[in-house]
Amino acid sequence: MDEARARFRRLDGSRVTVALLRATDPTSEPVRRTGVLRLGTRGEPAIARILDADELPIVTLLAGDTCTAAGEAFRWEVRPAFRIDVSARVDAPARCDTTTTDFARAMRDLAAELEAGFRSALLLRPDPAPEASVRARYGVPPIEAGPLADGSIRFAVDHASATLHADGTTALRLTCIESTIRRNRQSAVSYEPLHGARYALEADDLEQLAVDVRAFFSARRERFVRATLD
Repeated sequence: MDEARARFRRLDGSRVTVALLRATDPTSEPVRRTGVLRLGTRGEPAIARILDADELPIVTLLAGDTCTAAGEAFRWEVRPAFRIDVSARVDAPARCDTTTTDFARAMRDLAAELEAGFRSALLLRPDPAPEASVRARYGVPPIEAGPLADGSIRFAVDHASATLHADGTTALRLTCIESTIRRNRQSAVSYEPLHGARYALEADDLEQLAVDVRAFFSARRERFVRATLD
């Protein structure tokens, strides 16, 4: 085990601040969150996770990720266009600001947060930042060259999907769907967060959006209202 990883392991159980940057421009503004670092157990693919207050994964670190250290800060490189900075300091602001953003920027930030938490299990249609994707790293064109026909962005893990639609210029709406196949028949159930499916394009609401999507992908159905689709 190299020195940087050995020092990182000493943070087990500590509250840390993370900065997630999934972009080709290193000067881009990262997504900032705080959570508790938990080391992985023997035999599981994750060597460490950073969890939010509800034990949902903000960051999942794998053995193949590259770690470097500078003081109390650790940089984990997922790939050249995706890095995760972890700091033992927690006095930094947990969010960038409280100003309104736009739907495209919100989706790029959400993609960074969800991929950091769920890694290769996350599917995106289309990728909000295709130039920073693993496909781009190998010169493979994106599956879709632009938005879906209805302008939505869809994220999925296993049989759970979360679809985001712009709602005017200041908000967005979330639709969560779980698909099942029984006796060769597919059915789908739609879920809506208990507090509603509309989120303002502002830092507090977008942080809550990420929490809700992580909860849905982690099968925390008690946080949602169920309605069967036609």
